[in-house]
Amino acid sequence: MIDSTTCAVCARTSEAYTCVGCMSRIRGLLAQMPEQYCFLAVSRQREQGGGSDGRSSTRLHAPAPGDEAVLNLLGPYARQNVTDAEDQVGPVPILAVLESWCQVVTEERGLTPVRVHVSSLTDRLLRHLPWIAEQAWIVDFELELRELMKAIKAITRTEPRRVPLPVPCPSCDMLTLVREDWSGWAAECLACSSVKLDERDYQALVQDIVSTVAITAKGQEI
Repeated sequence: MIDSTTCAVCARTSEAYTCVGCMSRIRGLLAQMPEQYCFLAVSRQREQGGGSDGRSSTRLHAPAPGDEAVLNLLGPYARQNVTDAEDQVGPVPILAVLESWCQVVTEERGLTPVRVHVSSLTDRLLRHLPWIAEQAWIVDFELELRELMKAIKAITRTEPRRVPLPVPCPSCDMLTLVREDWSGWAAECLACSSVKLDERDYQALVQDIVSTVAITAKGQEI
């Protein structure tokens, strides 16, 4: 049994069942899903629509190697148990993974089911992530999301941007604050794993620094 001071996901020291770093990573995985789903749909449409050079879009050759993986990830999928002969081949569809976990949350929390749409499913999981992070199955949840995103990005070839911020970290005082796409945070420190700032806290930090600079400049003028 995992000690209460150890993160269930990464096994690092943590005051919570799931540490702040793992929570941030899971939140980022969920936040990326709707956009990555669109990237996959565009990839499929490009294959079906042909090139932009005026040539016929009728396929006269074998499909590209990634086509089957794209179709698997986009679905459709069987909502009932399948036989061994009909077992899933390739990556499990995105909606299948998200809906299965949403069903767990919906049933255990007594909620009204949401429609099977990538944005609706991810929104429900994001809203209940603090509760999910306290459940024993958080390890399986994180693993499935991570493996799903790995399969998606093997096709879309997209990575989140990491933008350096011109504000020192309030903990280590180093210029190591960044803003990363889909992380769910306005700023986080590359050196201090515990420093995760939402937009309100980040703006407050900026204002404090501006005020300090103004006071210092005024003192030098006197």
